[in-house]
Amino acid sequence: MDDWVIPLTLLPGIGMMIMSTSNLSSAISSEIDRLLHQEDCNTHLVEIKITQMSLLNISLVCLYISTAVFAVAGLLGGISDLQDIMIDITYHHILVIIGIATLVVATLLLMTFSIRSVKIKRNQYLKSISKA
Repeated sequence: MDDWVIPLTLLPGIGMMIMSTSNLSSAISSEIDRLLHQEDCNTHLVEIKITQMSLLNISLVCLYISTAVFAVAGLLGGISDLQDIMIDITYHHILVIIGIATLVVATLLLMTFSIRSVKIKRNQYLKSISKA
């Protein structure tokens, strides 16, 4: 049975999601820092950005959990395949389901982040236009 390879093939994609989400988190952190050092600091905007950053952090945790679960599922499956030990297939399937579930949660959080981010930027730009 080569089902143990499937979770491992997902790891590079999840790694790319972790990298891009980490970059987004760093960018928001820099933007919050920049906003806080402005003379006319908009505290409401900073609070919204902090909420956005927490969404990214939760999604990162889900991605890390998914990575760990997929790695363990692949490891257990690979060991059982090498040793011709029949590890209960249910454990493997449960781990894969948990990994997929946390990946889906992370993706939904990132979608929420993206939608909110566009709305926040839109409002920022509209306020800048109205001031000019």
